[in-house]
Amino acid sequence: MPFSFNDDLLNLALELATEWGENFRKPIHERIRVTHPDLTDAEIDELAAIASKVESRIYALAEDEMAGSIGEYDIITMATSEFPWLSSSNAGRLKNIGMYYARR
Repeated sequence: MPFSFNDDLLNLALELATEWGENFRKPIHERIRVTHPDLTDAEIDELAAIASKVESRIYALAEDEMAGSIGEYDIITMATSEFPWLSSSNAGRLKNIGMYYARR
């Protein structure tokens, strides 16, 4: 049975899962428990899976933009339409990362 998470928790998980620097690509379990100690491993696993899905989708949209099938500003519009809980700061940050990867 899927868990129900609020927007702030979903955005925190996404932020932690896509963090750069020393925590790049590291599991989010320990870091998310700093502010949410009662989360179970199963809940955190689901949050990480949701974050991965959003990250992949935004990067795919950036590839679509690079191919010319959508415009740059469509990335955020489409991502927030698909994931209404997505914060503007996470959407913008992931759009920029996605566009960077698409152009490499």
